[in-house]
Parts: sequence; structure tokens; C-alpha cells
Amino acid sequence: MEENRHGEGHMTTSDAGTGKATRRPRLPRGTLSQETIVEAAFRVADSSGMDKLTFSALGRELSAHPTAIYRHFRNKDELLLALIDALHEEALAHTPPPTDDWAHDLMQIAVHTHRAFLRHPRVGALAAARTARRENEFRTVERKLDCMRRAGLDDDDAARYYRVFADLVLSYSAMDASLASLSPEIRDADLRAWKTDYLDLPPEKFPHIARLAPRFKALDDPENFVTAVRAVIDTIRAKANARA
Repeated sequence: MEENRHGEGHMTTSDAGTGKATRRPRLPRGTLSQETIVEAAFRVADSSGMDKLTFSALGRELSAHPTAIYRHFRNKDELLLALIDALHEEALAHTPPPTDDWAHDLMQIAVHTHRAFLRHPRVGALAAARTARRENEFRTVERKLDCMRRAGLDDDDAARYYRVFADLVLSYSAMDASLASLSPEIRDADLRAWKTDYLDLPPEKFPHIARLAPRFKALDDPENFVTAVRAVIDTIRAKANARA
């Protein structure tokens, strides 16, 4: 599944109740699949938000009866886990094949996971705390563990630093996705605060803020994420070198 999915075919608010929208013909029985439902779910979530992602909304998006969706997903939580696994699939599809440089490979996994979350921020914002326990999550865990072993870590450290690396990537990606999910007005106010409110604080009360606030990076500066990932990779390298 590539890039953002927009809600084609949705009735606009100006059309609602005007009679302009026409009912689309229902899909033939057996046409739906988990993949088509997940694609439609991304369209609804990307355009309207997760709170609007209901089986009724999916039925309208797919021109199908909502009960047909229950044949593939028992409830919304099961659908959410499938969406999260699809984010992993999208990230893996963009991640280059492994090289002989484990650190480079870890950074590529991190960057493309982050980008996938930001392409679908409404889903990405919810993804860090959940375990999809599906094929693509298994694949991305396997690739990260491969990097840990190639770094030279023993089994205990490989398992530990896999967890640290994965949680950093997922949580930071979800945080940035949450920021991207905010309304433009709220997001702009939060971004602006670091350039205005913090600069106006009294230096006698907050001397360190007064000194360093002019150097603060923007909340949405992509280098923040890269710097955090690089710090974890450097820690893994130091741990492996100490063992050698």
C-alpha cells in the first residue's frame, strides 16, 4: 500500500442532506478481502480520523453491507491490528535490502518506519503501544534482530537492545504521527510556542532555558528522530565493541 490514501467517493459536508450524493451499487458477494478492507480503512482514517472509522463507514466506502466486513474482522480492534501490520508492510516495502553494514540497515529500518507512520498519522499515532502479532510485524522484528546479531551482541544483549531500538523507533514515530494528526491550528500553536513562549521566560527564573531556547530545534524537525536513533545505534556499537 503506497503513500497516503485519500477518501475518494466520500460525500462532502456541503453535499450532506442535499440529495446530491448518489447511492453506489453494492459489491458482488465474495468481492471483499482483508486487503481491500484495510485499504478502505486507511482511506477513511486518513481523511476523517480513527473515531470515524466504523464498520458502517467502511460499508459506505466499499459499497458493501457492514455485515460483510464482519466476515473478515470480528471487531474494530482486530481491524486496527491489521492496519498496524500494514504499516509495517509499507515500511518494509520501502526499506532497502540488507547490506554488510548493520548500523546502516538499522537506520534504514527506522527511517522508513517513521515515514510510514507519517503517511498515515491517524493510524500511526495508535500503533506504538499495540502488538500486531501478524506476518509483517514478525518480518520487521526478524530484520532488527538480524542487525543486532551482526553487530556482535550476545543473545541477551541482542534481545535487550532490540527492545530498546524498536520501542524508540515506534514511540517516536507515533509521537510525530500524533503531532501531525492535530488540527492545523493546535499544531501551529504548539510549534510556535517553542519560538515565542519559551523565549519570553524570565532569565532569572529559567536561566538555562533563556540561554538555550534560541537554539531549540522545531518539534517536527526530522533530524530529531534521526539523532535519537543514532544515539541508540552508537550505544549498541559501544556495547558490541566492549564485548569484542
